[in-house]
Amino acid sequence: MTLAGWKGWALCALLLLPQAPALAGGEEWARIRRDGALQIGLEGTFPPYSQLASGQLQGFEVDFGRALAAQMGVEARFQTMVWDHMLDNLAAGRMDVVINQVVATPERRKRFEFSIPYTYSGLQLVVRKPDLPRFHGAGDLAGAHVGVSAGTNYEQWLRDNAPQAHIHRYPDDPTKYDGLRRGEVDAIVINRLAAFNLAQKTQGELAPAGRMLAREDACVVLRKGSPQLLAAVNRAIGHLQRDGTLQTLSRKWFKADIVSRPQ
Repeated sequence: MTLAGWKGWALCALLLLPQAPALAGGEEWARIRRDGALQIGLEGTFPPYSQLASGQLQGFEVDFGRALAAQMGVEARFQTMVWDHMLDNLAAGRMDVVINQVVATPERRKRFEFSIPYTYSGLQLVVRKPDLPRFHGAGDLAGAHVGVSAGTNYEQWLRDNAPQAHIHRYPDDPTKYDGLRRGEVDAIVINRLAAFNLAQKTQGELAPAGRMLAREDACVVLRKGSPQLLAAVNRAIGHLQRDGTLQTLSRKWFKADIVSRPQ
């Protein structure tokens, strides 16, 4: 079986798992402490936030997830899957939290709880180097073919702010980057820090265009009705902010500060 086929089989198997019963109040946090593990969902295809390298899961959010779980007194266990299914799997009880640069939009707040932010970044337009003079912001996207990851706030931002753009939905970041490189699309909208990382990796072949399109604060996502778990997550994030752990991880993966609230 090919890697792509195995991933598809694994995703289907995961989706067919029985739904975990909802745990009210403090029962979910009690169950996590009893099990000694926090089940964390992320993509694993979103460098430098999460990625597989030499068979090992690594990245800023992988390190953050481990530090968060350790501060909560449990072990971090990761589940990787495509973004399009991640929040539905969280809602179904197949993981405890999602750590994947998720922004707390009004629509998502109807279904989920969100922690205090742990990173501060934004949306960034990325194009091929020869197209840099052509693209500066949303006003330049009318009639352009623009790639986004399906079901993300990037897609919604495009629909709201560049309605005349032709939107191409991709399952993950690597295929989106390849689509831009091959000329399938004229531009992509991604996380600002990921854009700088991509420019470095492609030696400027793919480059950020214009200023940040919109700010986004990333939060840990939890199911509704877990107040004690949410409080435990917020306490742990606060501690990691105060003791410098988040700053250290930010410098390690970005050589920049993405964890301090902008003034």
